[in-house]
Amino acid sequence: MHPNERQWEQFYEKVKGKTGLDLFQYKPDQLRRRILGMLEQKNAANLDEFWATLSKTPDGATWFLDKLAINVSELYRNPEKWVEMQEAILPKLIRPGRGLKAWSAGCSIGAEAHTLASILESSFPGRHQIVGSDIDQEALNQAKSGLYSDADMKCVPNEIKAKYFLQEGAKWKAKSEITRHLQFKTGDLLSDRFDTGFDLIMCRNVVIYFTDEAKDRLYRRFFDSLRPGGVLFVGSTERIFNSKDIGFETNIPFFYTKPAEGDQQWRSAS
Repeated sequence: MHPNERQWEQFYEKVKGKTGLDLFQYKPDQLRRRILGMLEQKNAANLDEFWATLSKTPDGATWFLDKLAINVSELYRNPEKWVEMQEAILPKLIRPGRGLKAWSAGCSIGAEAHTLASILESSFPGRHQIVGSDIDQEALNQAKSGLYSDADMKCVPNEIKAKYFLQEGAKWKAKSEITRHLQFKTGDLLSDRFDTGFDLIMCRNVVIYFTDEAKDRLYRRFFDSLRPGGVLFVGSTERIFNSKDIGFETNIPFFYTKPAEGDQQWRSAS
């Protein structure tokens, strides 16, 4: 079946009314392919029938959100970027006597949050706070459990794996030394209010599914949520082409810095 634009709009409006998720801010081609695939799974003839099927049970909307989310993640993904994080980024962000305040936005199964926690515990011990948020409750449940498969762990350095994870059958479980830094909660990047004062925000391989307008709004909101001197870390396919217009500086690819207050004042005066 090939729904027309009005049928898609009506479906998007129903989803927004039920869940608060604004599908109008997602790229339509990728989004609609995924929804039509779900429609086939439910043996629905059209979008109206699909929505009626979802609405029959209390967990129908939750199932839809979980299937809509794209949870391809692993610990220490793109290892070279985590080396840069450890050697070049974190030493500048961590201030004497204060723990790091970080946010993993669109955290999926919590792989990047656990990666950051293990680096902090290993090289920068302290009272750190890492919050992970996502719309997918099933993924969040895994993040909270701290359980990962061999595939999830394939890039983790052996010394980190041995020190901060326990093998439980076919799974690896994060130890309390790193989970004590972590908190996971439900969150929608397109509609929620954001906390402020973050030293580091990680949002990787998430915004590629958003429209250009939604991306721009999100990056500007991330900028406002960072403290002066804070850093936004994005995915390897998510270069911010208008980063200077937003106010970011970047010396290392995919790490975007909000200028310190003195730098901002100097730029305003120049």
